[in-house]
Amino acid sequence: MKYYQLKYGCDNKEVGTQFPQVWDFIKGYSPKNEDNGVFSLYYDYNPFFPPEDPDLSGFKLASGAKYTDFLSNGFGNELFLLSENAKRYMENQNINTHRFYKGKVTSLRKKKVEDYYVMKLVSENWQYLDFPNCGFLIENIETDDIIPTRFKSPEEFIKKREEFLTSDEYCYSIHSSHIKMTDAFHQKNLDLFMIDKCNHNWYVSERFVEGYYNNQLTGLEFESVDI
Repeated sequence: MKYYQLKYGCDNKEVGTQFPQVWDFIKGYSPKNEDNGVFSLYYDYNPFFPPEDPDLSGFKLASGAKYTDFLSNGFGNELFLLSENAKRYMENQNINTHRFYKGKVTSLRKKKVEDYYVMKLVSENWQYLDFPNCGFLIENIETDDIIPTRFKSPEEFIKKREEFLTSDEYCYSIHSSHIKMTDAFHQKNLDLFMIDKCNHNWYVSERFVEGYYNNQLTGLEFESVDI
């Protein structure tokens, strides 16, 4: 199956001149976790899903941005802002554990409020990496030094990653430079997914891209990748 990296549109006629399209809130709205705002969806507070529906009524469309079916946002990589049409499309996709929450996006410039949904998607597929055929970079955050490396197995990768995370002098991170997925992953036939732990890009299937254009959805761009 062919795959693509999902990207949000930026500075064009479809999405407008502001990126991300939504990054702030209307006056009086509190995003804080303790106020049951959008922060309650953040992974740091709730690795999975909050026990009650959060208040997501305070999103503000940036000046110069336009409403699209998929809105770029500054509220966490695992959160998607979707129109009703985009939500309906997502409901028919094969994706990892997710949940939809009702929200609203206000355009002060246009003096209008649109109904939107926030989809939180928990997606972790690093264990399906074909490690011997993947490349990784170990980066020293303090010096910007980068060392290419490889791992023979998931166990070796996790061991090294945990060493970095638990070190008293933690200053390293691991990123993938190129990835290959195992046959077991391809058999899952996911339409939207993240690798996680070493790669936080979102990827979609060719089927997803074709459906996106056939349904005349807006807000996204796609770049072909070989995984």
